[in-house]
Amino acid sequence: MPFINDLLDENRTHRLSAQAPASVSPSLTAPSRFRFDPDAITDLLKQRLAGQREIIEALGAQLRIVKADLCDPGRPLYVTLFIGDTGVGKTEIVRLLAQAIHGTADSFCRLDMNTLSQSHYSAAVTGAPPGYVGSKEGSTLFNEDLIKGSFDRPGIVLFDEIEKASNDVARALMNVLDTGKLKLASGNRELDFSNCLIFMTSNVGSKAWMQVQRQAKGRWHQRLINLMRTQPRSRTALIEDALHERFDPEFINRIDRVELFEPLSSDHLETIVQLELERTNRRLKRKGIEVQLTHSAIDLLCEQGFDTEFGARAIRRNFRQRVMQPLADCLLNLPASIPATTSTPPLTILRGNAVDGQILFKRVPDEPTSHTLPKDRSPQGTAQEM
Repeated sequence: MPFINDLLDENRTHRLSAQAPASVSPSLTAPSRFRFDPDAITDLLKQRLAGQREIIEALGAQLRIVKADLCDPGRPLYVTLFIGDTGVGKTEIVRLLAQAIHGTADSFCRLDMNTLSQSHYSAAVTGAPPGYVGSKEGSTLFNEDLIKGSFDRPGIVLFDEIEKASNDVARALMNVLDTGKLKLASGNRELDFSNCLIFMTSNVGSKAWMQVQRQAKGRWHQRLINLMRTQPRSRTALIEDALHERFDPEFINRIDRVELFEPLSSDHLETIVQLELERTNRRLKRKGIEVQLTHSAIDLLCEQGFDTEFGARAIRRNFRQRVMQPLADCLLNLPASIPATTSTPPLTILRGNAVDGQILFKRVPDEPTSHTLPKDRSPQGTAQEM
């Protein structure tokens, strides 16, 4: 008859052997308090952003670090600076991230730093100091609810066009980037940024690079003179020098990553046209109307091109002039018998075709919904900063 200790040892051995396969199963992952999926967000950004694949991959890697809860508890979850030309997707990527995490594209605290260009505007960030009007209220431009987020969803803060803020305003944000805390000047309130993602955008260096591009497109003798006067510099080096010239080293040293956006090219024209068309259809969906563009109409829009200095916003203006104006005329001339707002309105298709350098819309009666572009011409991504 075995001793009781032997039986206990045998039972313990069987129990450990039964649990061993489950403990090393590769399907198990460490629990996380955050509910967002970094891989799903990365896929969404790739589908809705033309280009910028490297930046999207880098953001996805940082979101996985946040998801694993490996961030320093005494700092914000992530601090990054997006640098690039206007209209390349810097702000749009933050909007898409807010939509993926919180469900709406406006669920983030945005501060337009171009409105804080004077040094005394630092009080708008930290609040009025004691003795001044509003000091007791502890008012600030920050939305505390959007900063805090929730236990399972991080808050998101965007400092848009940070280079346009005064030096005093930028220095007032250094504690936020370093410790995740901002004590208001009144002394009775403190904002906590330790559970939020901080994004900053900047166009610093873009004007200097555009000047280099214009000189490179001049006449051959002017280009030769420019080459003899100065050594050609890369875009990255020029923007990096402009960044260090604009901001103090202490400020830059508190940023986790600096991402340089690539400028848009003619390869992205069709993608951005498709984006504008999808946005228009989302607005018209509740009225039971779908807008389509033929290949000739899309080619006409792409032939107009765009200015690389203004990016996707130039395409949006062209779309509004050549598509939205004739579309408005067509909508206003629709028969009054077509219901404008019902729960399940019948589908009305309006197809735009290029005619004599213009896009004209006509109603397509009794035709099922179809894609604007066939699969071989469908763009890879469909979102841009506008």
